[in-house]
Amino acid sequence: MTKPSKDIIDKREKLMSMVAEMAKSPSKFSEVMLGHKLFKYNAEYADSRERFLIYRSGRQAGKTMTTAVKTIHWSFFAPILSQDAKEKKEAVVIIAAPTQNQASIMFDRIRTLVSNSDFLKKYIVRSTQTELWVQWLNKGGMTKIYVRATGETGVTLRGYSPHVIIADECAFIKRSILIAFLPSGMATNANVWLTSTPFGKQGFFYEASMNSRPKAEDGLWKEFHVRSIDNPKIANDPLFVEQVRQLSQEEYTQEVEGEFLDIGDALIPYELLMAAYSRKWNPVGNTRYFMGVDVARSGKDETVFLIIEVDDENKIKVVEYHRESQSNLVDVVGRIGELLQKYPLETVFIDETGLGAGVVDLARRRDYPIRGVVFSMSEKSNMYSNIRMIFENKKIVIPQDDKKVLYQLSYLKRQYTEEGKLKIKVDEGTKDDHADALALACLAVNFGGGWYYMFDKDDPRSSDGKGWKAIMG
Repeated sequence: MTKPSKDIIDKREKLMSMVAEMAKSPSKFSEVMLGHKLFKYNAEYADSRERFLIYRSGRQAGKTMTTAVKTIHWSFFAPILSQDAKEKKEAVVIIAAPTQNQASIMFDRIRTLVSNSDFLKKYIVRSTQTELWVQWLNKGGMTKIYVRATGETGVTLRGYSPHVIIADECAFIKRSILIAFLPSGMATNANVWLTSTPFGKQGFFYEASMNSRPKAEDGLWKEFHVRSIDNPKIANDPLFVEQVRQLSQEEYTQEVEGEFLDIGDALIPYELLMAAYSRKWNPVGNTRYFMGVDVARSGKDETVFLIIEVDDENKIKVVEYHRESQSNLVDVVGRIGELLQKYPLETVFIDETGLGAGVVDLARRRDYPIRGVVFSMSEKSNMYSNIRMIFENKKIVIPQDDKKVLYQLSYLKRQYTEEGKLKIKVDEGTKDDHADALALACLAVNFGGGWYYMFDKDDPRSSDGKGWKAIMG
């Protein structure tokens, strides 16, 4: 056999050295195999060999892309990274998120990156909308990547023994689901990666963050915290800067800084918001449509049009909503007319305080089904008492792909007047236009005059002789 030339030997050694480097470094693997160079702050996360990882960030920080890169690298080098996978000649990766749409965002990024690689695509064994199976680079086994929505109960996560668990948008996954699911990776010594924008100082994601290094010296988790403005591509982007100007202080704290907000004294507790966010819509009987319109007043306010669908059991689904910068009353009424053509709206509830009065007058002249609502303290108290009861009774489904309504509801806090009446508190600089539009629309469904505590029917605190006492309303 002819001895290879020095040039060929050098090339082989260089190739083997590069493969060895890629095996150790997902960021290098990304650059060579996927044609994507990670920013330094994301390369540190991608290259981390910690078993329990948290990526907490603002929007557009690179969370999805970097975790996709890390997942692809792990999938191809699984026999090096997992002894259990090596012995079984098979590895399992589970990508979980509150909804199928959210889970699919990361999965689609993974599938696209692998499919677009001339080298890696040769190793694809199976590719569907919810599964991607790839051979290992040594062809000694395969990794199966599954994408699953946690939903309301987490039933879709059962039956797996994963080697990697990725909980995306983790702050919006119920704590009970994660507590039940994470132990499924104990036998395989699984890696667990939690990625999310924060949402309130409650829930599993918050607890894990508080028990993470470097905050907690002996913490179980290693956390990477990235702000939106750490991304050099968007920090000076005029569009991003303009969007930031439209954010309230709370929105900026969560969505740009990636920090947790204290939502103590919340009007609607965290658990109720999470339940509405993950609940499925199963309407009973016929459905009707209503709309709430909160008219822009000044400054950063937006006019918000929010439409709900109501079934025969008075269950509610937020169908869609639109927001527009300040516009004149003709434009607002014009938009109402467009939505009346799209939906058979029975009633449009409009805040007629201030500028909204003109909108109500013009809309009535056009014979639109309008009901004006003056935002007195008493009226707003009744509106939000109603909203709270709707959440308490598990009667509402909140949109899952845009968290604007969810965020604003979480910012609302409750206070009481000297007379014991509920007063809605909104911190200075905080927006509530989406929340107000929802509260207006939900006037179509009345859940009574207040919240109630249950006592023994003979208890003197019971005001109706049946064991119930109104405490608000």
